[in-house]
Amino acid sequence: MPGRAPGARDGVDAPVPAGGVRAEPEGMTTGLLRTGRAIRACAWLLTVGVLGACGETDPGPLQVPELEYGVEAPWPVSAPLPPVGPAGRLIITNNLEDTLSLLDLDGMESPTWGELARVPVGLNPVELEGPHHTAVSPENDFYYVGISNYVPGSGSGPHGTHGSGKADGYCLKLDAATHAVVGSVRVDPNPGDVFLGAEGRTLYQTHFDLLKIAEVARRGGTEAEMDSRMAILDARTMTRTAMVPVCPAPHAVRLSPDGRRAYVACWSDEVAIVELEQADHPVRRVKVADNAGTAVRPLHQPYALTVSPTTGAVWVSSLASRAVQYLDPVTLTMDPQRTVWLPGAPMFGAFTSDGRTLYMPYQSVDSIAIIDPDHPEAVPGEIPLAPSGCLNVHQLMLTPDERYALAVCEGDHVGPGTLHVVSLEERRVVKTVQVGLFPDSVALLRSRP
Repeated sequence: MPGRAPGARDGVDAPVPAGGVRAEPEGMTTGLLRTGRAIRACAWLLTVGVLGACGETDPGPLQVPELEYGVEAPWPVSAPLPPVGPAGRLIITNNLEDTLSLLDLDGMESPTWGELARVPVGLNPVELEGPHHTAVSPENDFYYVGISNYVPGSGSGPHGTHGSGKADGYCLKLDAATHAVVGSVRVDPNPGDVFLGAEGRTLYQTHFDLLKIAEVARRGGTEAEMDSRMAILDARTMTRTAMVPVCPAPHAVRLSPDGRRAYVACWSDEVAIVELEQADHPVRRVKVADNAGTAVRPLHQPYALTVSPTTGAVWVSSLASRAVQYLDPVTLTMDPQRTVWLPGAPMFGAFTSDGRTLYMPYQSVDSIAIIDPDHPEAVPGEIPLAPSGCLNVHQLMLTPDERYALAVCEGDHVGPGTLHVVSLEERRVVKTVQVGLFPDSVALLRSRP
């Protein structure tokens, strides 16, 4: 309005003194603050579509423009890698940074041996998805990685907050030459282990869903409602063929030597035995001890399994009781006389091909126990890992010639984890390599003819 100073209100011109600073009438600041709040409230109402409160005409539904990405592919393209050598290539899942560490075994004797490459893995490059365990096809043309969709941090247990995610997980199929995702399938929340049958056509993926146990218990539900499912997946088409309820918070899954049964470690102090050849996949559950607890209050906490390649016996790694417990594959009963007690929590071990020795890594002390399955009452031999920098050992794998054990150690979940090469003849660590954050598995990709 002509002749009116900017900021005049209620028909009163606001005088402008010398220096250009206007003296505001009493209460103007309060009024402006109220006006600002009203404008912000109006903007919010416009956003949610409540237009009448702002005195505006409704323009119709809010139109959101289609999102555009700066690149065609979400992940950067990795440089081509040399072919896999005769000794094979290691794949280590780095859980806390969504990467895979690749190391060639052919150069292991070199003093400069280390990572060949570290490649990204996942579906969303801006969010931690927690790659968890891997399996390699018999033809070595593909490998499979579980995507757990949780971010481990603080908390108890070997994975911190592992098992507390709410989002569904995935199983990814990756090309072994390019490490590109070529297929995926959505599964239940909190994927645990992933295991590929010897024929290479069927994947088994468990779901370590501790959150489900807590939520059911909170509302007073039954233990049957706490059961999580094991996904049975077609590895060629990456589709689900069955989702079998097995037990509360199943983790490790291994097959019998003939492939007819799946053995699953259950947090509820049980082993679930799934008959794979029957169409309805019936499940039998066996408590690991007479003093077994429940899903809410487990006393043993079965977490990992190791199956003898010769006898088919199942050795169950229980975290809380620090015991390696024996399941008879014929009677499907536990034999407490064959239990091996360790100073720390046993994890994922490995048998020699003749079944005569079980190498079992365990945490707290961070060591490898050398167990004689025929004489479990004998004191196990030991190979210490902690002096070489291992913290929270998770999995152990033998090289094809069985001269070395490869032990993956999680680290402190803040700095890099480690891979330790152990001479089984000398019973000592001969090489240590830093890898990514929170590594939790190692698998071998062999060269293709």
